[in-house]
Order: sequence, then structure tokens, then C-alpha cells
Amino acid sequence: MKKIFKKYFALFKKADHRIHGRRRNSKGQSLVEVAIAFPLLIMLFSGMVEFGFMLNTYLSLLDATRQTARFYANFNPFSLDTSTDPDTVVDDMGFYTGAAGTVIDILDPPTDPNARSIVFNPAEDDIIISVIKVSVSDSTHAITAIERFPAGQPEPYYQLFKNHPSAYADDARIESLMTVNGTVPVRTGILIVEVYYGYEGILKLPWVEAFMDTIMLHADTVMPLVSAKPPRTP
Repeated sequence: MKKIFKKYFALFKKADHRIHGRRRNSKGQSLVEVAIAFPLLIMLFSGMVEFGFMLNTYLSLLDATRQTARFYANFNPFSLDTSTDPDTVVDDMGFYTGAAGTVIDILDPPTDPNARSIVFNPAEDDIIISVIKVSVSDSTHAITAIERFPAGQPEPYYQLFKNHPSAYADDARIESLMTVNGTVPVRTGILIVEVYYGYEGILKLPWVEAFMDTIMLHADTVMPLVSAKPPRTP
């Protein structure tokens, strides 16, 4: 009977040694797997964080265009040229330069040095301000004319740094904007504030920069501008 019990307990001891040996082997294997996967996990995590910074930058650009468009929608982009003809209406360039300056002040607040600043690169970035008159026939409800301001510029819109064209330079883009979802166009004035910003990264980690070049972000806001509304056409 004693011999039977000894053999029985001996089997448990052998099994216990095998289990502990496997645990030690599995621990070593896990450490090797973690050591191999850890750099890849760090790279993936860094990429996610960098993408979050880029998304936050885009939302800041979009917010700046919205604030500027809302504010300047209350102003008149035209003025009377009293020096030559009291009835002659000309472009008020202060409207355009002021709008571009407002975008810069929102993204790089001069009164708050502790705020995160988005600084424009004059060689790559751009701020574009467009004023557009859309004339529509009251009888046919068809767009009869699309006028762009400021007039007399190299391009039919204002560019601060002259690095990028307006995404709304094509009349077809304006027509599609006026007839979106099958709506009937109406005569109106439009103010468009656009921003082009080259995002170059925040973390500046070599394994992130190796896979990411400068990413050009484009944000814009379209706002009705009552002062640019054209007169009625038959």
C-alpha cells in the first residue's frame, strides 16, 4: 500500500516540475516577443498621437476661417471713390487685408503668448479672401452672372502670400454650391475665407518623419455677404 502511495505522489511531483519548467520557458518567450513588438507599438502609438495633433491643427484652421467669415460678413468690401467720382464704387482693400490679418491673429494670438500658435510660412502657406456676386434671373431662376472681387488683381480673389489658388476659382464650383441638393439658386453675395497650411509635424520623431512629408491642410468657410448682393435682374 505504501509503495502505491509513493508512486502516486511521485507522478504529481514529476507533473509539477514539468509545469514549472514550461512556465519558465513561456516567461522567456513572452519577454522576447515583447522586445520585438515594443518598437512597432511605439511607432504606431506615435503615429496616432501625430495624427491627433494634425487633426487638432485642421480644426483650429477651420475655426479661424469661421470666426473671420462671421465677423467680416457684417462689413462692406466696397467703398466710394470720392477722389474722382462720388458715385464710383471701388474695392476696399482694407476689407481683404483686415480679414487675412484676423485669421493670423486668431491662430497666433499676439495677446496670449502661452497659447499654442500656428504660424504661417510665407513661402508655402496662404490665406485667400474672395467676394463673389451671384446674379440670378427672377423669371427663369437661372444664374446669369458670377462676378469676383477684388477686381484688377492678378487673380479674381485676394491672396496674402500668393502660393495657392482659390479652391472656388471655377464658376462651376460656385454653381454647384448654389444648387446643392437641387435647390433653386437665388441672387446673393458670398464671402469665402480659405486657409492653406503646410503641416510639418509636432513630435519631430525620426521614425514618424520618415513616413510623413509636409501635409498641406486646406480649410474654408463660405458665408452670405449682404453688402455684395447684386440688384434684381429680369
